[in-house]
Amino acid sequence: MTPAISVASVSKRFRVPLDRSNTLKYRMVHPRSTSKYQDFFALQDINFDIPAGEFTGIVGHNGCGKSTLLKILAGIYKPTSGSVTINGPVSPFLELGVGFNPELTARENVFVNGAVLGLTRGELTRRFDDIIGFAGLEEKVDQKVKTFSSGQEVRLAFSVAIQANADILLMDEVLAVGDAQFQAKCFDIFAQHKRAGKTVVLVTHDLGAVEQYCDRAILLDHGHIINDGAPGEVTAHYRRMVGEASDAAALAIKHGGRIALDPANPESRWGSGEVRVRDVTLVNDSGEEHHTFTSGHPMTVAVNVDVASQVNDLICGISLHRADGYTLAGTNTFICKVPVKCPPAGQAMHLEYVIPELTLLGGSYRLSIGLSSGADAHHYDKLDQLVEFRVVDESGRIGVFELGGAWTISAGKPAAALPSAEATA
Repeated sequence: MTPAISVASVSKRFRVPLDRSNTLKYRMVHPRSTSKYQDFFALQDINFDIPAGEFTGIVGHNGCGKSTLLKILAGIYKPTSGSVTINGPVSPFLELGVGFNPELTARENVFVNGAVLGLTRGELTRRFDDIIGFAGLEEKVDQKVKTFSSGQEVRLAFSVAIQANADILLMDEVLAVGDAQFQAKCFDIFAQHKRAGKTVVLVTHDLGAVEQYCDRAILLDHGHIINDGAPGEVTAHYRRMVGEASDAAALAIKHGGRIALDPANPESRWGSGEVRVRDVTLVNDSGEEHHTFTSGHPMTVAVNVDVASQVNDLICGISLHRADGYTLAGTNTFICKVPVKCPPAGQAMHLEYVIPELTLLGGSYRLSIGLSSGADAHHYDKLDQLVEFRVVDESGRIGVFELGGAWTISAGKPAAALPSAEATA
């Protein structure tokens, strides 16, 4: 069967000027100078086929080549090498609103842009109320587009674009516009296109939409395809990449992965100082220092403590907070019945709290560490939400923590027969 889209060995190179020699003014002032350029490959050796009726998502970080690929599919860019074959009429949803005339009203722009899409005036007249209603702009239909917000303008452009009678739809970040209500309408359009068997290529950062609507996903990284397969598998790969990138950035800032405990804000740390936390290290299941962890995997909190003056009663506590400061959980050595013997002054001690399996789901979290006495709850050293880390959940679950339940499915009793219409008449 002939694929709807076929991409064979496609590469796209841009020539980036290293000076201003490409401007007319520079050429007039420096007629003998030579231009200096650097080649930048936005895409390199891209190969894939998309069968007719498939809903494909393209994901990746900013600058990985997603939009460039979509523009090549739409015919806006020509590939530097390779070939693209499109079998069927295409409707590109790229740079929505660019073709609008700001001096025209919403009504006038609908008819102008609809005509560009190949719709007749009669078709646009019949669909006009639905177009304006979908965009939620009933009260601004006869106002000039230049008075619209950027979101309103793009919503109107999207509402017009979906009227095109095309078998292949190319969508670039359409979910980034509008409020939650408008995005819900976009999801309904996705579902309709999927039921209608249209071929859709969606570029988005919304991994939930990819998992819910796409039959397949492609992950790009620096112009290369690094994963092409089931949406859940590809989005999990992307989440791991995001986590690893965040972790690398954190390690570059915080030497050796250890978290500096000398905050500029003194209100975040207090205590009498007989014993003090020197540093805190977060360790993964491979024994490596990290600041990003995977849900369901182990995490160890390692604490190094310096003793200025030996104390007889010492408890080490830890509490976990959401990014907004809400306390999720907490425990200490006393609750866990682990006695802590303080070494003599001038020495140090090392404590570890091992979490065998993180039940936290994706998000940013903070830890508080406390050293105190159990008798009068006196704080020797208190670090309030100074240790930050991220959790990546590869499954796409929502919320803060894993419920831990299990599904069971069994045959149920057949429903009682409903009375017929004649019997109830």
